Amino acid sequence: MVKQKTTYTVVTLALIMSLFMAVAHLYAGDAVKKITLSELSALLESNRGKVVVVDLWATWCPPCRKEIPGFINLYNKYKDKGVEIIGIAFDENGEEAVPPFIKKMGINYPVYLEGKDVAKSYDLRAYPTTVVYDKSGKIAKKHVGYASEDDFDKEISSLLNK
Repeated sequence: MVKQKTTYTVVTLALIMSLFMAVAHLYAGDAVKKITLSELSALLESNRGKVVVVDLWATWCPPCRKEIPGFINLYNKYKDKGVEIIGIAFDENGEEAVPPFIKKMGINYPVYLEGKDVAKSYDLRAYPTTVVYDKSGKIAKKHVGYASEDDFDKEISSLLNK
């Protein structure tokens, strides 16, 4: 009887700890992984056949924050129709700043932190910079600065229909 009680106690404590960890994880935000240029290239290759939008942004950038709700809407609209949106955040303190920002904004698409050589490969000169790839993996359009949800919607729709 004592052994059975101990087992129940251990199982109960394990369940409580799991629940606590899950709740703490929700409030802390998910960890965001750094992505290197080679990892990004592999990710783009794995999404060949889809229209891919790569958004280079920072939490402190007002035009970036203005674009994000549009990307959330577009991801909801197109995620099951052959579109992938990838965010790459360029914050110096990204590991601390980006996860709560993702949660606050309700970002529903994958977000990474900038790793080695990503900025250089995109010739990044301003935030936001957004690159739209066609289904063959070629750059269809590069936006430097803010672009509206409607602009992206038209581009995505056009590329999906090609």
